[in-house]
Amino acid sequence: MHSKIKIAGVASLLTIFGLGTANAADPLVPPAPAPNANTIELKISGQVNRAVLWGDNGDVDEVFYTDNDNTGTRFRFVAKGRLNNDVTAGATIELQFESNSSTDIRFGANGGTGGTASGATPVGERIGEVWLNSASMGKLSLGQGNTATNGTAETDLSGTGIAQYSIGGGGNEGLGFQNGGVLTGVLVGSAFTNLDGGSRRDRIRYDTPTFAGFRLSASASQGGRNDVALRYANQFAGAKLAASIGFQNASAVGATSERLSGSVSVLLDNGFNLTFAAADENRKVGNDRTFLYGKVGFRTNSVSMYGKTSFSIDYYEGEDIASATSGTSTSYGVAAVQNLDPIGASVYVSVRNHEIDGGADDIFAIFTGMRIKF
Repeated sequence: MHSKIKIAGVASLLTIFGLGTANAADPLVPPAPAPNANTIELKISGQVNRAVLWGDNGDVDEVFYTDNDNTGTRFRFVAKGRLNNDVTAGATIELQFESNSSTDIRFGANGGTGGTASGATPVGERIGEVWLNSASMGKLSLGQGNTATNGTAETDLSGTGIAQYSIGGGGNEGLGFQNGGVLTGVLVGSAFTNLDGGSRRDRIRYDTPTFAGFRLSASASQGGRNDVALRYANQFAGAKLAASIGFQNASAVGATSERLSGSVSVLLDNGFNLTFAAADENRKVGNDRTFLYGKVGFRTNSVSMYGKTSFSIDYYEGEDIASATSGTSTSYGVAAVQNLDPIGASVYVSVRNHEIDGGADDIFAIFTGMRIKF
């Protein structure tokens, strides 16, 4: 969902805001555009995603009112214009606006009666890029944005990704493990990750056109990160298939040397779906890291007249994910998501358990909330 605004030149904007008139005799005001001048289309969109989280680490339990960082509150501006019949150009600005993010909550800190103080909500940059897109030659993007491998470990057709996906944390990333009533300093977010690609960085990226469902991407990022990814999506008789695989070389930027990540998801016409993800990271310093993830789900229209209802159960296992938790970390949970298509909303709930080696108690959490897109 989005709102559209047609922009037909700076003079029109000045006139709209009462800062001038389209008078060619005025040297401070550009002349009005010709009647057939090209226009830039500006689309404004975003979402608000708020949740209630109850967590128990075996010693204390607390309730948090949080922003779901799985897919947090954000807004974006996309400007787009057509150069000719083959080429379009544009710019994208996307900002994140999370109050009391699920990655920032802590037992005994800002849970319960705490939280983000009024006026202290940070605004963070997600995307700030320009791009050229040719239907015949592909797309070239420059600036802060998705690297080629971002999302290669997160292909998911289950419909429950807003509540749980391959990252394993399930919105509980800020909760801390304890041992004998003492917090260990290890958070769910540090013990569980899907070792996905290069995230969003200042980079240059190229994407080929799609050929028979395949699309190849490559990017070079600030600091020496280079990555390449291959994606596939297609629909067959009775099923939809999506898959991705990516390789990142970050040998010039710290401990991480090489990372290979991939995922595949199949959705049958009867609603049953399977998702699998895995990654392997070779490190210059410290142990190598790996993870495996599997999900079984079902999607149906029979529960609600307003949109699809999705259910899933999943399992995550990681090895040496956090330096402080060398060993195995496991997580499993169930989730349900109800889409409310008339208002662009989704209501969700997940129930999840997290375990790590080293004697810490498990963390059990229930996470429920609502996202509205506009």
